[in-house]
Order: sequence, then C-alpha cells, then structure tokens
Amino acid sequence: MASTPATNTAAPGASFKPFFQRISQGDDRHADVLACCAMLCNKSLADIFKQAEALGLPKVGPYWLYADGDFIARLLAAHGLVATVWKEAKSYNDLSEVSLALVSYDESYEVGRAVIYHRNTSADGKTAQPYVVDPYPHTDSKLHVRMGTAALAELPPSWYIGVTQMNKTAGK
Repeated sequence: MASTPATNTAAPGASFKPFFQRISQGDDRHADVLACCAMLCNKSLADIFKQAEALGLPKVGPYWLYADGDFIARLLAAHGLVATVWKEAKSYNDLSEVSLALVSYDESYEVGRAVIYHRNTSADGKTAQPYVVDPYPHTDSKLHVRMGTAALAELPPSWYIGVTQMNKTAGK
C-alpha cells in the first residue's frame, strides 16, 4: 500500500460535502471494490455483499478473482447504473465524470486499491471540483476525501471504470 503523506494538503474544506458518502471497506482488506459499489449505489456494504453473493461472490475473500469488470457491471446495473469496461488511465483527466478507479496499482501482481472519483462539474460546465473518496480504513481520516490537483497527484489512477446513470427510456 502507498504511504500517506505527512502533511494534510489533501483534505477538503469543512464546508465541502461530497455527493458520494464514504463507506469504509471495514476490516476486510479485499472489500474495497464492494465498498465503492456501495457508495455508488447509496447502499450499505452489507446490502452490496448480499447482492454480490447472490451473483456468485464467495462469502469470504479474496474477491478479486470474481469481482472483475463484468461482475461490477452486473452489480451496478441492478441499481440503475451503467459501467464501462476497465480502461487504462495516465491521470484523473482520463477518467469519466464518475469512476471507480484503481490507485496504488502494482503492475507485477495486477492489483490496486479501489476509490471513487467524481469530477463534480457544474451545470454550466464551466467549473469542476474533482475529488476522490477512499474506502481504505487505515488511511488518515483527513484523507478519506481528497480534492485538488496536488491531493489527487498523491494518489494517481492506473485503471478505471466509468459509471453513468442507466437511460430508463432506452428501448421504448
């Protein structure tokens, strides 16, 4: 795991309220993707675990063998969300407005840590307030939500899945 910086330049101001409320992955070191799905779906981690187990996820981790891009897409689709395939990223500029991103990526093992990225673009498209919500429980609590260019640079993405609302009128 990447170490956290000694200074807290990454924490948002006290008035900032992220759209996606943080859900910790708890003591399960393999549940970061499921915690991110819970944040995206506005459900509890327990509810997402139940749904994931109904889709074939084992009751005990590691889950990464099962929780691939197709599995994540099925899990999110049940909550009206559409997920892209995994895409490589060089920076947060590559990511979709809302994404599940892999950070602290180790290429030799092909594993990373999942976080939620939200660009939070204004309705007029003129301003954006990008931030990351990190479910990892051992990160300094001041870094559970990071925003700003410098803060995001400390946690660069390697891969991501873009997430959008499902078009409810499709097929009509």
